[in-house]
Amino acid sequence: MPSIETQIWLALKGRVAALTLSPALPIAWPNEALIKPITGYLRVTHVPNVNRRLFIGSTEPHQRIGLLQVDVFSKKNQDASVAAEIAGQVAAWFPTDLRMTYGTVAVRVTKAPDVAQAIADDTHWLAPTSVEYECFA
Repeated sequence: MPSIETQIWLALKGRVAALTLSPALPIAWPNEALIKPITGYLRVTHVPNVNRRLFIGSTEPHQRIGLLQVDVFSKKNQDASVAAEIAGQVAAWFPTDLRMTYGTVAVRVTKAPDVAQAIADDTHWLAPTSVEYECFA
């Protein structure tokens, strides 16, 4: 059985992989090569945070919290609403209290995802989307 940390990642990754957008966008996964198309893509980053011990028993679960960052890269020099719409669709794919499972762990979205102000980079218009989660394991 994979570690708790691996199971959390695989639960999150499975949900992102099931996302269907029209038109479809390729996904830049952590530590995997991707030729970044000028038309746009998604970049996924997993940011685990601190573990919290909420129970006294030494074998009781810990609360494991973190962020799943899904950055929407859209074509530069087009209406900003394009990136905002895609980011909104990504956010809607992770509704509050969504439960994602892998192996023996369940990961839960704790609040509505945050879609931040988009910014320009060298080649794309970037709309960051952050999904907060928790897991008791």
